[in-house]
Amino acid sequence: MLRNCLGLRAACSSFLLLFLLSSCTPTTGTKVLVDRSSLTKLQRLGITVTRDEDFSVRIAREQTTNIGAAFGGLLGAGIEAAARSSTDTQYTEPFKPVLSAYDPARLLTEGLLRNLQSEQVFPTVVHVPAEEKNAAQGKGLDGILEMTFKQWGLRLCRGPHTEEKVQVGFQVEGRIVAVAKGETVWERHELYLDGECRPLEELRSQEGLLVNVLSRAIDHLSGKMVNEIRFP
Repeated sequence: MLRNCLGLRAACSSFLLLFLLSSCTPTTGTKVLVDRSSLTKLQRLGITVTRDEDFSVRIAREQTTNIGAAFGGLLGAGIEAAARSSTDTQYTEPFKPVLSAYDPARLLTEGLLRNLQSEQVFPTVVHVPAEEKNAAQGKGLDGILEMTFKQWGLRLCRGPHTEEKVQVGFQVEGRIVAVAKGETVWERHELYLDGECRPLEELRSQEGLLVNVLSRAIDHLSGKMVNEIRFP
């Protein structure tokens, strides 16, 4: 009996170690199976970029608090989520006047157009407004690249000496649809983190800094997405 218990303990320890190691592996995106032959046949590609949410700061929602533990269960988790969201809203509000006219979808569209054209990934690449994408076939397009900002803004940095520091982060989803068959031939889910950590107050107090770091990060994101299309 003792030998069986010791064996079980060793197996559990090994499983726990593997779990911890796997949970520490960074995941920045998910590639979905690609129909490469259909992708390479596309000649005229339209680009449509949209956003689901406004700018947000995610600090409290990425920190550990004791609220949920204090109340316990689903009620505690709900209270904790509401408290974190409320705190993040207070972080976000001061940035709204600065970003009232800022359009990340337009900048990403420009970056994708520039990079796809310079790399000559497709013979023809054009911008298609979201409200016109359903008429793509009538415009002579045989493919549509649809990109969506699911979330964009500032996220808490991780690691040593990063307390209360933030970085630009984008949660984006993209797919290329072959117009003739309506089939998805390329798809990507991406959490893009800029990696340059700054105190929140620095971004709040230095005029133009937030817009500059957001725009630079969007430019990098456009290049990364084009590389994902070139080498799926």
